[in-house]
Amino acid sequence: MDLLNLPRLDKSAIKKSFNRAAKGYNSAAILQKEVLNRLLQRLQYIRHQPTSLVDIGCGTGQAVAGLQKTYPRCKIISLDLAYSMLRETSQQYGLLRKKRLVNSDMETMPFADNSFDLLFSNLALQWVNDLGGTLHEFARIGRSGGLLMFATLGPGTLKELRESWFEIDRNPHVHLFIDMHDIGDAMMAAGFSQPVVDAETIRLEYQEFGQIFKDLKDTGASNADINRNRGLTTAARFKRLEQCYRQLGYDAGKFIVSYEIVYGHAWLP
Repeated sequence: MDLLNLPRLDKSAIKKSFNRAAKGYNSAAILQKEVLNRLLQRLQYIRHQPTSLVDIGCGTGQAVAGLQKTYPRCKIISLDLAYSMLRETSQQYGLLRKKRLVNSDMETMPFADNSFDLLFSNLALQWVNDLGGTLHEFARIGRSGGLLMFATLGPGTLKELRESWFEIDRNPHVHLFIDMHDIGDAMMAAGFSQPVVDAETIRLEYQEFGQIFKDLKDTGASNADINRNRGLTTAARFKRLEQCYRQLGYDAGKFIVSYEIVYGHAWLP
């Protein structure tokens, strides 16, 4: 199955979910904060001094402080699909910093060609339908010699939940995520050079089964597959799902949730 440009996600549902989650997002976004810190650390080892950058899929603007610290003279623009997320982002800018907020889908951004020296994105690319086209869009707005730096999710993400649901029915309950090798190929096809892609698995542990779903909902990560079942999960099905999960993702008294984090960077020649 070609996941690079398959229209499999309901963008209106994604926007609604993230708008709803904006207020409580930061308290639940433990994984997002950890991955962001690791992504910002990677920037420290790359010699690059951008004059303008865009944080694509900025969420509540958790990256703003770190990016301002790393590049104090750089013009920063924050872009997100959800307007409520941008309202939260506006509070992350310093009092004397100009707030540049753009409400847009990253698959079609309202920027001129050759606008940015740094394209930065933390855990947002998994929400696009056309990854190849989106990377072409990134290349379009990037300047010659510019840097792309991102983190996204790989196919090992939520594997315990996916396999548990598979024991119950064949409906899509967990999104399909793109393999890092295919992401690397898509970067090359979009015109980026010297792509570097690697992955690691981060495992979160939960005492309560229901907390897994609360955290997913509170970070806006709801099931937005266009073929998803729109009905509510009954108490009986939820109990059965927990029983299956205990067989597949339960260890030492904890429910395990795996996330495959794919990191990538590349240059515009």
